[in-house]
Amino acid sequence: MDSLLTWAYRSGASKVSFQTGHCPRLRIYSRNRKVGDTTVDEAEIAQIVNHLYGADGMAHMQGGGELDTTYEIALSRTERLRYRLNVTSTRGSRRSVNIVLRPIPGLPPSLEEQLVEPGIMEAFRPRNGMVIVSGGTGSGKSTLIAGMTVAKLFDPTGHYDIIEGAAPVEFLLDRVKSPNSTINQSEIPRDLPTFEQFIRGCMRREPTDIIVGECRDSVTMSAAIQAAISGHALTTTIHANDVALTMQRIASLCPLAERENLISAVAQSLRLVVNQRLTRSLDGKRTALIKFSRSAKG
Repeated sequence: MDSLLTWAYRSGASKVSFQTGHCPRLRIYSRNRKVGDTTVDEAEIAQIVNHLYGADGMAHMQGGGELDTTYEIALSRTERLRYRLNVTSTRGSRRSVNIVLRPIPGLPPSLEEQLVEPGIMEAFRPRNGMVIVSGGTGSGKSTLIAGMTVAKLFDPTGHYDIIEGAAPVEFLLDRVKSPNSTINQSEIPRDLPTFEQFIRGCMRREPTDIIVGECRDSVTMSAAIQAAISGHALTTTIHANDVALTMQRIASLCPLAERENLISAVAQSLRLVVNQRLTRSLDGKRTALIKFSRSAKG
């Protein structure tokens, strides 16, 4: 298994997937490729899950759960490969399990390497308020936010105290040697059970910046907005296909009883919305298409 994942990583695969009754598959530059002609049976799927997650992996799945974590391969004392791992029960002509692994680079590309536009470069470090990065799954949202975070850590004039909560933490940034700034990262639910509890704890730790890996429910959205209007700079991601739909998604995530007040708070605190999607370029690889909207406040 580790040899396959290492080969896939070095081949440029953005995804490795296994499903009961099917051949393993790779996704390389937006094209699916089958690995061999041998299908994976239920016993082999169970072995893969337990290898990737631990001996209780399949027991957790049989209880109706989902696995969303990271998997790490130690190639040497100094080189490690990390994958984002998701395991989900699926249903078709028979019960099956879908395993998806997505590689995580050791450190994110710099904002210059990501070809981030000048307007975003000028706006991603507000003193307070919200920065939202939206897009579909695998569109580079986490990579863009990590690039922003590293830029803050390397800034010799910045004195940032950054706290991140994510499910899972993709880029481990404690190795970044910052002249004046700090970062602490917690994984949900391994370190803390919920994003709401993470945000509530942040309020007692005096950060300058809070990163919430994803606002995926009304409780997290409400807590994130409250953090943004309390004097912190808060950065998060939302699943939406363009800037306009991002605003609709924010509204839909606000609890109905508080929606009017929370939308008003968002209007006051929103500093930057970036929407990103990846498309195939002429060289067969993928390039980011970015749209953004920024506020004059900050």
